[in-house]
Order: sequence, then C-alpha cells, then structure tokens
Amino acid sequence: MPRESDPLRRLNWGCGEHTRPGWINSDIKEGAGVDLVGDIRRGLPLPSESIDYAVSIHALPELAFAELVPALEELLRVLKPQGVLRLALPDLDKAVRAYLAEDEEYFHHVREDAGSPGGRLVTQILWYGYSRSLFTADFVTELMQQAGFVEIQACAPRETHSRFAEIVELDNREEESFYIEARRPARRSKWLLGRYNRRPSMTVSIDVTEVDVTASTGGDLLAGHLDGPIVGAHFEGDALRIVGWAVGSRSPAREVEVVSEHDVVGRAPVNVSRPGVAEMHAGVAGAETAGFDMTLSAGGRGASELLVSVVFEDGSRSALGVIRVNVTRQGVLSRLFR
Repeated sequence: MPRESDPLRRLNWGCGEHTRPGWINSDIKEGAGVDLVGDIRRGLPLPSESIDYAVSIHALPELAFAELVPALEELLRVLKPQGVLRLALPDLDKAVRAYLAEDEEYFHHVREDAGSPGGRLVTQILWYGYSRSLFTADFVTELMQQAGFVEIQACAPRETHSRFAEIVELDNREEESFYIEARRPARRSKWLLGRYNRRPSMTVSIDVTEVDVTASTGGDLLAGHLDGPIVGAHFEGDALRIVGWAVGSRSPAREVEVVSEHDVVGRAPVNVSRPGVAEMHAGVAGAETAGFDMTLSAGGRGASELLVSVVFEDGSRSALGVIRVNVTRQGVLSRLFR
C-alpha cells in the first residue's frame, strides 16, 4: 500500500479527448490535456513499475489481434507490483443480443448512418472502422492471463474490486460497455541484480539453452547485439553475466532492462566504450559508449526466460533479445549420493 504522503500515479491510457486532471493522460496523438504522447506498440515512455493503477476506456479495440497481448504486457510493465488495470470495452455480447432482439434504441448512436439492423450492428461494434478487435469478457480474460495479470474480475459500472476507490472516475459509455479489472502479481522473480549470500549447503549451476537476437534491429533500435552469454555456456555458481551493445535510430540508448516473469530483475546503463561499434556507426549519437555489462544472480531453479530490452533517452524502448537458461540447485545430500 502506498503511504498517505505518496501521491498516486494513475494512467489514463488511450485518453483521446477525454483527459482528466490528476491523471497521466496518454494518447498516440498530441492534443489538449494530453500529458504523454506515445504508441504502446513501441513502448510507453514511462519507467517500469511506476504506475499505481491504469484505466483505459475503449482504446484497446483500435489494436490488431496480434498487438493485444503485447499491449497488455506493456501496461503490466509500467504498473507497480500489486498495481491494477481497469478496462472498459465495447461489449460484443450486448450488441448481438440487442441485434437479435431488434432493439433499435441500443444502436441510437449510429442510427443516422446505418439503416438496416445489420448495418447498425456492424457500424457500432466497429465504430466506423476505428475498432480492429472485438471483445467479450471471456476473451479479454484470456488475453490478460496470457499477459501475466492475476485476479481478473468483471465489474459493474462505478464499481471496483480494487483498493483504489477513485479508479472508477473515468467510467463512461456504460450502456454499451463491460468493465474488467486485473492485478499485477507481487514480485516473485527467480533473479536478482548483482550477488547475494546464498546458502553454503547448496551448489548452483546455470546452463544457457538459447539466445535469440532475431529482434535486434528495426524501429527505435538501429543495431544491437547480445555478446554474452552464448548458447551452450555452462556456469558453476549463481552469477549470469549479460554483455552487449545497442545503438538507437532516433535517440541514444540510455539503459538496458531485463524482465523475468513480468518483473524487472535488472537494469544497467548503456555507457561502456565500444570502439568497434563507434567505427561501424560513425556519427550516430551514443555509438562511442554503446556497451552494457550487468550480472544477475539466480535465486530459484528450473527454466527461466530473460527478456532484454533497450530503453532510449526519449523514453521509447525496443526488444534486444531473449536468453533462456536452466538453473540447477543441489543440496549437500544430493552431492554426497550422486
């Protein structure tokens, strides 16, 4: 729980013209009252774990199917552990029921633009072509689960299951919408930044099973690479060193962030001298010091996936690669009886 003296940071994502004082009003376009301009598909210019709760009213439908889970993952990223996301979405079930019941009043918003019952249904649910995805409560529950949210619950208008009573302030379009909330889990990662004092009765080893750098170019990332670890590497001990470099196309790289199980487990500044990169990308801002170097400690066991992303000076971000490892831990008895 935040202390009473700590101001809540609350995000109104996809606000459009519906901005509200006291919120971080974010939209893809500039406009009156918009505090933060950013395309969620490129990453919101917000620090990880910086938002207490986020609300979005009818913005998610403007994304294509393949963009839905990544957008929800981005909202999860900016939420603090135990933070809450509240969505209001056009209810496909309601619209179909109204269509089958020949309820013309339900479609009064589009009555002047569509004469047939089917035309009114399609015009409203696609909202004149702005909506690219349609939603039911069970479908968005599935998407939120895939993104890593927990405690997903439907809500009535102006009702919340969260500890944030003011989260309902933005509710509108109640007659055509359903409302759903979900929570970001508490931090539970298997990984820690730096070293910690492990139990002497345990031995730890790390095997690197895959390093995927196929997403290392394009968009805000001009070029980059994960130099280490390499596939097949085996480490005795709990330390995993991650080394590489990144150069931005629009803005210099500021830091590298590592996420595991939806939690940020490590950050490192991009400030290590890389003469070879500077020569290869002469004249590009930040190329001279494009390197990074960090060490993570394994705090658990089993398979893990580490997503490495680059954060740029302008707040945008790009994926650099994925490292998959397997951590083995053995106690003193298992060592004696091998």
